[in-house]
Amino acid sequence: MATTQAANIRPEEVSAEWLTWALRRSGVLGEDAAVTSANREPCGTGQLADSYRFTLEYDPPGAGPGTVVGKFASGDEASRTFGQQSGYYRTEILFYQQLAPRLSAVALPTPLHAEVTDDGAEFVLLMDDLAPARAVDQLVGCTIDEAALVVQQLAALHAGSWRDDRLATMDWLQGAIASFSDITGNFPATVEAFPATFGELVAESDLRQAAKLNALRAKWNQLIRTPLCLWHSDVRADNLLFDARGGRTPVALLDWQGVGYGYGPIDVAYFLSTSLNIEDRRSAERDLVRLYQNELAAQGIDDYPAERAWDDYRVLAIHPLQIGVFGAGAVRRSERGDQLWKQWIERAAQHTRDLDSFQALAAR
Repeated sequence: MATTQAANIRPEEVSAEWLTWALRRSGVLGEDAAVTSANREPCGTGQLADSYRFTLEYDPPGAGPGTVVGKFASGDEASRTFGQQSGYYRTEILFYQQLAPRLSAVALPTPLHAEVTDDGAEFVLLMDDLAPARAVDQLVGCTIDEAALVVQQLAALHAGSWRDDRLATMDWLQGAIASFSDITGNFPATVEAFPATFGELVAESDLRQAAKLNALRAKWNQLIRTPLCLWHSDVRADNLLFDARGGRTPVALLDWQGVGYGYGPIDVAYFLSTSLNIEDRRSAERDLVRLYQNELAAQGIDDYPAERAWDDYRVLAIHPLQIGVFGAGAVRRSERGDQLWKQWIERAAQHTRDLDSFQALAAR
């Protein structure tokens, strides 16, 4: 793993000279060409990291990509500390270094430069720009047709890593799983402390719904730690780009900070819970879960029948509710963030009620 001081660079320190070095190193810029100017503007809505689009000029003109996207450790201390302690910064860099080239069926950005410091506190990820592309505001939600595209990508991710023993030996892919286990272990304290900070945002009934997990933590941890396939862990509308690369890529999956090797089908429940409005989710979830299972079967996965897919989906709807309650207090607070977490928990709590998720977990 590369750990040079280049990983310490902050977005405001990115210069034409540094970009020349990074792009030459990646092979997209020849040794006889150079970046002469770079204009930076923020992009994305990430909670744990800061992303910027750099518009570049060259000598000779047109020698390299007109724009690139850079992702850096958050400028917010609380978010940056969580990104370091959780191992998320390190995980994303290792994903792009070691796994991304092997996932040819999954649409994601092409890394141009990826480094992280030894302590995991700072990183830099330079990627190709997927623009022109279309973002969907998570507060609005995806359409059912958009959701179908995402579910197909999740099936490609999971099928391509299904029961892959090589992935089970990569210790860094267990970091996210361990983090979720810790979140579960501390969940009673998280729920108890929640009203003091966020009580005005969330209905007491929704918090009581989340607290049902407290009595089922052992079963829950056993399930999420089951080694099955890659688990993105944060597939939601804010981490997706539709019609990317001018429409050549129907949907691209971003933000691989929490990727792990565990019970990947959680991604489906997490995405549908957070990124569809309640009415659309209710009307389409059976068809979308069936689509997911059919796509797995079409890609050679013959040990995950439709009945299991639906039963899993019912139980795994617990995860977005748990993460909504935990996540609100783990990252920087903002006006949009408050709106996001309020809606997130409302949607996820209703999801578990609709599917009787806690009873389904208890029955396992």
